[in-house]
Amino acid sequence: MTSTPVDASPNTLARLLAAPRGGVAIFTACSANYLTKAMAMCLSVLVHEPDAVPVILLVDGQREVELRDPRVRIVWAGDLGFPEYLKCAFKYNIIELNTALKPFMALRLLEAFDRVIYLDPDICVYAPLAPVHEALETHSTVLTPHALSPYAGPGRPSDQDLLRFGAANLGFFAVRADDRARALLRWWDQQCRSNCFYEPQSGLGVDQKWLDLAPSFFEGVHLLRDPGMNVAFWNLHERTLGREGDRWLVNASVPLRFIHFSSFVEGDEHAVANKQTRYPSGARPDFADAARTYRDYLQASRDSAALAHTDYAYAHFANGAAISPTLRRFYAISRHPAVVAAADPFTSDAVYRYAQANRLLTRDSAVVGPHTFKAQSGYSRQQALIGRLFRAVLRLLGPDRYFLLLRYLGNYTSILNQADIGQAFDNRFRP
Repeated sequence: MTSTPVDASPNTLARLLAAPRGGVAIFTACSANYLTKAMAMCLSVLVHEPDAVPVILLVDGQREVELRDPRVRIVWAGDLGFPEYLKCAFKYNIIELNTALKPFMALRLLEAFDRVIYLDPDICVYAPLAPVHEALETHSTVLTPHALSPYAGPGRPSDQDLLRFGAANLGFFAVRADDRARALLRWWDQQCRSNCFYEPQSGLGVDQKWLDLAPSFFEGVHLLRDPGMNVAFWNLHERTLGREGDRWLVNASVPLRFIHFSSFVEGDEHAVANKQTRYPSGARPDFADAARTYRDYLQASRDSAALAHTDYAYAHFANGAAISPTLRRFYAISRHPAVVAAADPFTSDAVYRYAQANRLLTRDSAVVGPHTFKAQSGYSRQQALIGRLFRAVLRLLGPDRYFLLLRYLGNYTSILNQADIGQAFDNRFRP
């Protein structure tokens, strides 16, 4: 296989958009640490959608990258023309930033392509995406639900979890080049620029929750209820996988189109996913069998691309100081003129001194994502301590005031809602 260095200049995007109009682009978004998975997704796309153009949006600082498959295109997020990109890179964590750029990237690709499909980097395609193309003949935007039926019994995810995370799973969406799709994408993009936070207590679930509103706000939105689409740990309660010759089937009836290997456990061939508690390792051999195909793509992808390094560029100030998750949130709500005016917060002396003045720096790397269900269950000692504290508060306040306090805290636990502290931090800071 021939090594081909990637041109990481702005001309990469320009050349992509300058091609003759038409065709299908299938893109994903990831940071450098997920490039191997993104390449695996692209390799599976090239097998089953050979006429599509696979594109990886690399949401990270530019660095030397070597791509050994010229059919895959790489676009650096800094070249997109995304408004106030560095400000978003500072206020959002790695997951929030990646998801925030999806609608804008789709809009850019629609400048050159008739259809644009987004797939998360941890997806593997098993068959042509014919139902998507068919749906786009008559609809402007196509989504898939997390699940087609309610959950039963103990374990997570649950119906209540879907109320927090959203009805549709935005590891996939598809749009065609018409005015209705562009209107939806422009609205979604505006929401993602300002409120692509993972804050379930405030009704925010990065980019995903916003599209619960899309069928009400926009014409042409279609929810594709195909059990072969977006198979994942959150819908295995209603789907079984099997093979018929060289074809993968779901429920022995419909072709398996793609699996979303969210929270994939590379070190355990029998595990389903870390982000769930319904299926212990070995409980779903059908899923493990299908995952072997994905593991083959992952192995091939390790020989398909190489980066100078995979460190996340937006985890630190330019001077090397780590950016804490708390600093990101207080930066997002700061109204101090010197903080807001900084076009590049990573190099801004004012933003750094704002962090120092308010003790918001950290010694640890701050590449932080949401806790999984399992991670939440791993804090039993801390939960017991907090439980004792709250029981004491209940005795002190009485049942009525205790109830009101908890209702208030349910909102106040989001730093985005701590405007009083943010104002105090702004007042304390003297640039």
